[in-house]
Amino acid sequence: MSTTWFIAKEYLKRLDVSFEERGRKTFSLYPVGQTKTEEIEVFPGAHWITLTTRLFDTSGLPTKKRREVYEKILRINASLAEVSFGLDKKNYLTLRNAIPVTGISYDAFSATYEAHLNGIKLFQKKLLPQILK
Repeated sequence: MSTTWFIAKEYLKRLDVSFEERGRKTFSLYPVGQTKTEEIEVFPGAHWITLTTRLFDTSGLPTKKRREVYEKILRINASLAEVSFGLDKKNYLTLRNAIPVTGISYDAFSATYEAHLNGIKLFQKKLLPQILK
């Protein structure tokens, strides 16, 4: 187990959120009431701690609508430094934040977690209604 794993676990405890350890590689968070998202994955790597949330399966969208969604997430990424939207291997729209391990502090971890929650809310309030039109 790496030191990064222990740091991430301690910071998650301080945030007072429910989480599950997944095979000593990741943590799954379940932020009750804060978002409609069921799970935020926290992966403590050697150089980065990443937070990832799967938001929406785009594979069922028509090609034209999918292109519109991709364009919107590119524009959002260009306007926000705190969060990054993207697609995973299964064509799910995802949200990702990364915290460098070098010089990490609880304040930086907490701020990144809050930015992640705000990114989820942004998706749910602004982007998702546009997708579902």
